[in-house]
Amino acid sequence: MAHLELFVLTWGIYPRRVLIYLHEKGLLNSPHIKITPVTISPTNEMVAPGKPKGTVPILALPDGTFIKQSVAILDYFEDICDNPQEQWQKDIAAVAKPSMRGSSAREIATTREILALADEATSLFGFACHKGSKLFVTLEPVDPTASGFAMEWAKKNLKLLEAYYEGRFEGNNPNGEKVTIADCVLFSLLQFAKELYARDLVADPELPNLKRFYNVFKESESAKIPEDFYPREIKELACVWLE
Repeated sequence: MAHLELFVLTWGIYPRRVLIYLHEKGLLNSPHIKITPVTISPTNEMVAPGKPKGTVPILALPDGTFIKQSVAILDYFEDICDNPQEQWQKDIAAVAKPSMRGSSAREIATTREILALADEATSLFGFACHKGSKLFVTLEPVDPTASGFAMEWAKKNLKLLEAYYEGRFEGNNPNGEKVTIADCVLFSLLQFAKELYARDLVADPELPNLKRFYNVFKESESAKIPEDFYPREIKELACVWLE
């Protein structure tokens, strides 16, 4: 019996964070976690039986409440794995991989630093898309200048992240690296930007560590996507940027 239900749009940037995490954590196929894809209604709402209003991901808990933010969902899973209370939580913890936040105060603090920068970069990139991609021309006011400013701020965050990946994800084996929740959040952004919006955020020569991280992580089973992963009608518009 599934005690948790995760509502997702499988190709969405925020749900991808959680799906990549669950795969890396070894929980993607847990019988206690039901993953329910949503559909888009004619009024552009994300709908599924039992899902409350709002964007995804949303995690439904056994007590009838919901967690509606991706980072909070990641922390919830880490918390129940680190300190399980009920039997179903103990079942999840028993098969889960070790902490993806870190094993010491220093490691946990570093993960939080990376996570904060990656999360902010994601918000900035999202704003740049809404104001500068052809995808949103008929949906909301666009402003290519504002889009450009947001994109530059997102790239500034990536430059701050560069140093954190020095010495990490070296070689060609993603399984040899200790993946954190912050890595899942950052990769989700980089993949979404490149594959849907045709923006390679790590093309800058000043970002060799992030480029290596992306190239290695994308080969992991958790990160691989089929060629038709993103809806074609959306991708065709998303990759066109306004001047």
